[in-house]
Amino acid sequence: MRARFSEQRGIALIFLAVGLTLILMMVALAIDASYLYTVRAKLSASCDAAALAAARSLNVGLTMAEQEASARARALAFFDGNFPEGTMNTRNRTVSVDVAETALRTRTVSVHASVVMPTYFLRLAGFNTINVTAEGTASRRDVNLILVLDRSGSMASSGACEPMKAAARSFVSRFAEGRDRLGMIVYASNWHLAYPPTKNFKTQSPTLDSVISQVTCVGGTSSAMAISEAYNQLRAINEPGALNIIMFFTDGIPTGLTARFPVKTSVDTRFGNGENRTLNLAGTNQTYYYPNTGVTYSMERSGCQDPNGRFYTQSGWNPQDRVGVLVAAGEGTASTGATYGLIQPYASTLNAGDTALNGPPGSLTAGQGCAFGAGTTNYTNMAYVRRDIAFVPNYDIYGNRTDCCYRAVASFTSGPYAGRIRPDRPSSVGAAATNATHNAAKRIRQDSALSPVFYVIGLGDVDSNLLLRIANDPASPTYTRSEPTGMYVYAPDKTQLNQAFARIASEILRLSR
Repeated sequence: MRARFSEQRGIALIFLAVGLTLILMMVALAIDASYLYTVRAKLSASCDAAALAAARSLNVGLTMAEQEASARARALAFFDGNFPEGTMNTRNRTVSVDVAETALRTRTVSVHASVVMPTYFLRLAGFNTINVTAEGTASRRDVNLILVLDRSGSMASSGACEPMKAAARSFVSRFAEGRDRLGMIVYASNWHLAYPPTKNFKTQSPTLDSVISQVTCVGGTSSAMAISEAYNQLRAINEPGALNIIMFFTDGIPTGLTARFPVKTSVDTRFGNGENRTLNLAGTNQTYYYPNTGVTYSMERSGCQDPNGRFYTQSGWNPQDRVGVLVAAGEGTASTGATYGLIQPYASTLNAGDTALNGPPGSLTAGQGCAFGAGTTNYTNMAYVRRDIAFVPNYDIYGNRTDCCYRAVASFTSGPYAGRIRPDRPSSVGAAATNATHNAAKRIRQDSALSPVFYVIGLGDVDSNLLLRIANDPASPTYTRSEPTGMYVYAPDKTQLNQAFARIASEILRLSR
């Protein structure tokens, strides 16, 4: 019995020794494997950080060579900062940086690194060291960007004009001279190509920075026209491989609409235009008395001449349509009140105010024949416009629908223009302008060749729902995955503008592609 028990105890000791050995080997493997995982994770993170920092540095420097040199220097500096020689007892550290054109208008920074890691318990199995490698890459597409800045009168009255300009100047400084192409459109009731797109926006005279500094704020808000003209600039550049961007800023609701307006050739009933004057039309005195914009009158037809110089009192009168801007007073939401125009769509200078449209070829000046005043910023005379135009057309001059699909428009219910959008209600003009803006952005985003992206900043009392839709922001109720995804940033007041512009710039230059 004792002998048998002694033999069993010996077997147990053998099993215990073998089990302890296996356990120790598993512990040793776990320790060295954990060490390997930690080293590899830190090395990989260091490569990623270096690549991201290097690609960001492609935004600085005057030449391509300088930008590439800057990228390599920054990658090495960031890698050294995150993984210096001897980190975690590693040795034989090597790191290389490559900057290459990997696709049309796209540059990629690749960072490769390797170290030799010592082992501790795996030496018992003959593994004294392990080679650890990692790689990080980051890409940056060149940018074609049209900055679209609202310079309407509300910007001046709120004191936001100067903060907006300061934020915009800081925004453009983040882009790369010689590679990114930047241009600028400013708009109010009219629009102006303040800075044609160029890659030399920091060095050519004048610089984009200096032009932004000269902007003044006055007028209405013709948003659809502004973004449509920005899109025309991107189409003229025609670089599908680049990141094509419209950076749209506004502080209000669209109130201005640019269209081909039919001349009012019939007498009808509509709200007054504030007019109380007598005009001599072709030798006949005609009194126009429609003093109250909140009262309807039987309103006479337009007094404008046709191309042959004939007034409506003369046989054969056949006036041409007028292309100009119709603006709703205020925010374009009141059911009654003033509407202004027709205003010249394009401003010949950076800070030109609203100028009334001249008559057609061969006519007298608008002030002598038409209801609105020509060559003047007299808004009282411009308010007379509703005697000149018959109705608001269903499309603006860019082909954007005005009769849907965001705000309901008010139409005439009877008379010669029944079913057509009313030009005598600020709310109907504002709704048409808003619809045109909404549909312009939709039309532009559907360009599958250029794939334009909208980045939008709204300041203060804006329609954020509309601006989310313009940007096709993922938070938009109508977000469409098949169209380019943009971003909307809201700035509650002028003190938040710099942060809003900086956030948009960071997103544009984000290197997660």
